[in-house]
Amino acid sequence: MKQSPLKVFFDADVIISASFLQSGASFILLQLSELGFIKGYISKQVLEESQRNIQNKLPSALPVFKEILNTSKLKIISPTEDEIKSVFSNAHKKDVPILAAALHSQAEHLTTFNIKDFYPSSDHNIKIAKPSEITKIIGKG
Repeated sequence: MKQSPLKVFFDADVIISASFLQSGASFILLQLSELGFIKGYISKQVLEESQRNIQNKLPSALPVFKEILNTSKLKIISPTEDEIKSVFSNAHKKDVPILAAALHSQAEHLTTFNIKDFYPSSDHNIKIAKPSEITKIIGKG
């Protein structure tokens, strides 16, 4: 029986890391999204933050970033204002819209290097994990 793809919401830091390093767990997860083993999600905020930071701080990574966007099949999610307000106390102020988008996508995992900035309640049914932790989960599956 075929296992359904793991649903993963990507934070900007993971997209930036994959674009710059082109190796490591961040890049592997995006490749797995391209291959259909992961159903990947981002928000418009993640897209804009990634692009802005890459353009300003790592311009040599811009071509890889564009290639990742073209091939990884990431679905862009837009949370509602009510969804954002409902998780106001579950993430650092700047990351509340990210958590809201991840929950809106019904992702099983939100992958970020800033795990301390997210503290969803147990009712939210999402795990916050670094990219390397998600690759381990996939390896066990």
